Formats: sequence, C-alpha cells, structure tokens
Amino acid sequence: MNYKFLLQFVNCLFAFTLDAQPTFWKDESKEQLAHVFDQMRTWHVLHTDYTITITHASFENYTTTIPYEKSTGYYRKVNDSYHSFLLGIHTIQNEKYKIILDTAGQTLMVANIDHSIWSAYTIEDYGYLLKACVATKVLNSGMDNRYRLEYGEGYPLDSYEMLVSGEGFLKEMVWYYRTDVPKDIDNEDSEKTKPRLSITFSSFKKYQHVIADDEFDFTKYFKVVGNKLIPVGKYKDFTLSDQRLTLD
Repeated sequence: MNYKFLLQFVNCLFAFTLDAQPTFWKDESKEQLAHVFDQMRTWHVLHTDYTITITHASFENYTTTIPYEKSTGYYRKVNDSYHSFLLGIHTIQNEKYKIILDTAGQTLMVANIDHSIWSAYTIEDYGYLLKACVATKVLNSGMDNRYRLEYGEGYPLDSYEMLVSGEGFLKEMVWYYRTDVPKDIDNEDSEKTKPRLSITFSSFKKYQHVIADDEFDFTKYFKVVGNKLIPVGKYKDFTLSDQRLTLD
C-alpha cells in the first residue's frame, strides 16, 4: 500500500471537512455592537474625500437571489460637500446649498445644508438606538463581520444586518421586513411574501482622480438674483422649490 498517498488523501479530506463546516451566528452584546457603530463613525470622519458605488436591490423574499428591482448609483464626498445619485435622484451639497435634482420630474429643490451629525454621536447614543433589539448577533466572514439586529413583534422590521470591514467600512446593509405584502402590488389577492432590501457599498476610491473641479458648483443649476433662485441652462424649465430657512 502507498502510505504516503494515503496520508496525503487523509490530510486533504480533513482539510475539506474543516472548510465545509457550517458557520453560525454568535450572540454579540449590545455594548460591543455600539462600539462597532462608533468604529463606522470614526471611518466616516477620517475618510473625507472619496467616491463609492451604491447599489440598491429589492428582493421578493428573504432568500431569493434574483433582485425584483435594482438600481446602481454613487456617492462622492469632499470634506462637507457631496454629490449622490441614488434611485434616479441627484443630491448635491456644497458650503452654501443642498440641491435635490429630479430630472425625470423636472424639479429642483434647494435647501439649507445638512451639517454632519456623525461626530456628534456617542457610545451612549448607539446604546439607546439598540434598545429596540431583542437580540444582537455576529457572523465572521473572513476579514469582515456581519452583524444582525433582531426585533420583536410589532416592529416593522424582522431583522437588520450590516457587513462591516475590519477597518469599519460599511459594505452592505440588509433590511428584512416583517409585514407580508402582495407579490403583485396591483392585485391585493395575490400570494403574500415578506421582502428584503439590500444596499451595497463598493469600489471605494480617493476622490482626486474621479471628481471634476465643478462637481459641487451650484451655478450649473441656478443663479441668485437678490434672494431669489432662478434655474439656468438645461434646467431653466425645471420647477424650482426654495426650501431654505432663515436661521437667525
């Protein structure tokens, strides 16, 4: 008998058996999960200039792999300025304005800027947000961890998951809805299902090579005459809604 071959075969079989072992969710304390949220906040604060691809996908149920609907967009950030294109809507913010542009509906809304709230959150704040959970769990995925927040009866979500890198970069969010909805939204009598929604964040790049100098220039969209905003250029026929508030 070739004992060397037999030994190699047994070693390979043992390695395959280890690789084939199923992975399991483990209980994770809410205190530790609060630190995970804080780690993601820190990543956001430290990374001020970047672009990422964002993909929204809705699914018929918890397990199906083929999206019912799918939309791919982006988010570009330079300090406190950003430009996102999500679900067909552009949102552009610079140091003076927040602009929401719907090209399909030909509408243009201008509002006060959103000041970043990431730096204002504390560990205690995250702990408060986690109070609604009846269970919190973690699943190791190589260099990443998937966290699961589970909710009790009466809450609109059954559970919520996050895939987070070791550095604190949020790679994916998944919502598992508790309420049954018709598969055919136009037919109330159709078979019911519980859908899920996934948002993935990928293709992280530093902004310098992908963002144009005029990325956040409001003059592409409107001009300011006194305190009145007037659409210009290819947006001149858009309906402009001025939602700015006077802050004294």
